[in-house]
Amino acid sequence: MSSEGFQYRALYDYKKEREEDIELRVGDMLVVSKGALLALGCPVGTEERPSEIGWLPGFNETTQEKGDFPGTYVAFVGRKRMSPPTPKPRPPRPPSAASSRGDSECEVGCVLPDLPDQFSPPETAPLLLSKLMDALESKGVESPGLYQSFTGGSLDTKQLAETDPEQLEVASLCDGVVRFFQELPGPVVPPALQMEMVNAVKEVKELEDCAQVLRGVTSSPACPAQHGLTLLSLVRHLARLCLQSARNQLSPRSLAEGFSPLLFRTSSAATCYEMHPVQKNRGTKQTPKKACTKAFK
Repeated sequence: MSSEGFQYRALYDYKKEREEDIELRVGDMLVVSKGALLALGCPVGTEERPSEIGWLPGFNETTQEKGDFPGTYVAFVGRKRMSPPTPKPRPPRPPSAASSRGDSECEVGCVLPDLPDQFSPPETAPLLLSKLMDALESKGVESPGLYQSFTGGSLDTKQLAETDPEQLEVASLCDGVVRFFQELPGPVVPPALQMEMVNAVKEVKELEDCAQVLRGVTSSPACPAQHGLTLLSLVRHLARLCLQSARNQLSPRSLAEGFSPLLFRTSSAATCYEMHPVQKNRGTKQTPKKACTKAFK
């Protein structure tokens, strides 16, 4: 299986300034997936003008390095079919504390596979999550009952996958989105990047700078592509809902209070992860919430 991508040639040498950057030598050939550019919000055709995009997340075919590089240092070459890397065999996942209980409080458990096992670029989000968010935006963007509860509802992801989203009420669609993140085996923001994202956003004052920080984190080599794309898809979904805040009464703060415990959690017992409408973060003065608040604006 292959996906569509774009090839670029380095025009100048570039010495990396940050850990997530990759160095360039004149003549290096680089590729960027179409899905990565779509996740950055780049319109079709912009790929031919990399200097307008800014920083691009890609792969240096010459040095075999993955990371960010400046669009002003490269020239567009053309389209290229990209083959995904052969997945490495994974060791068995150790059982969680929840799954080892004989009388588990969690009847379903973590039924979802890891995000890299659910989709591949150029897709920009897991299929089930996309269906739920699309249905929600098509029928309830102005509803005042959006994301009022973060318990996850009564339907698990298996039941949601077998149900036509168009037949669900707005509240059930919201519950479905929450339940999807609850049943993931790990957080969307990898633990290794959580504090980096929080600390970076604390220094940001302008929203555009915050967006750049978010893109940098999601395109970091330490962040699997599917995790970054899923995070950006959710942020865009919530941002579109906030555009109708006068009618649906949503705010970036309320959404951050609800979603930050899901995105920044460290527990692998997803469904049994106790979720409250507002969960405060210890020792960080709720900075994950602040990071999400800026991202949703």
